[in-house]
Amino acid sequence: MKPLFTLCLVALFPTLALAQATNSLDAPVKLTPFEPIVAADHSGMGRLGVRLSFDKVTGLPQIIGITRGSPAADFGLRVGDVLIKIGKNLTTSLTEDEARLALHGDPGSGVELTIQRDDDPHLVVLAVERRVLTADTEEMIQPPMSEVSTIDPLAIAK
Repeated sequence: MKPLFTLCLVALFPTLALAQATNSLDAPVKLTPFEPIVAADHSGMGRLGVRLSFDKVTGLPQIIGITRGSPAADFGLRVGDVLIKIGKNLTTSLTEDEARLALHGDPGSGVELTIQRDDDPHLVVLAVERRVLTADTEEMIQPPMSEVSTIDPLAIAK
């Protein structure tokens, strides 16, 4: 009973936050950040390894690139994931610069991300640890497929 109650609460809180963030009127409402993004708190060399693009209508950031071997790749983030919350802040309350800055910090420090995937309407909450990324790492636009799915069955039959 207790795990079911906890699961309901975990699923309910982000939904309530999104419901409060949506506006039935056509005029967009800019929310204030719950926790201010201070540059001094996010000046460390730790990164997640994601490249973001911001939707022109909703203002929500979407992952369009992931660095190979980065924390984002290790923790299961995917290209196409939409960031709903960074830490305690809804991304609709942050500017583009604040959203990018919120992902930076000291190596080893963590950040909680609430994401939504196109193939799943539910929100996913991940705690990702920042790391120092080297300059020679390459970006993956699409994460690699498994070796099993790339085998040609006709080549095996020969």
